[in-house]
Amino acid sequence: MRKVLTVMLALSVAACGPALRWEKSGADEKATADDLVGCRRAAQDEVAREFPFYYYPWTYPIGRPVFWHRSELDRSYSEDRLTSFCMRNKGYAQVPVAPQTPAASPESK
Repeated sequence: MRKVLTVMLALSVAACGPALRWEKSGADEKATADDLVGCRRAAQDEVAREFPFYYYPWTYPIGRPVFWHRSELDRSYSEDRLTSFCMRNKGYAQVPVAPQTPAASPESK
């Protein structure tokens, strides 16, 4: 139970962090989006080879949902990690998204 609470606390704190985006000097938004799509596809392919979907009838009804959930978490974590690795190898860095300030209306002047 202590491990679960620790993980939930860590996720709560991480969710409060700033929004990030990929940035590379000389790359426009279209090039960045194309590179990100390519990296995500490559990561999905690699994760599919590393964590293939299996059906375990002997664990049903108790163990199968637990195994499936753990497997999906492992796949998701690995996919994010590989996508980040690919983007960094292409020269990108994650930077915080600048908060948008509302434009001053003419009436306020």
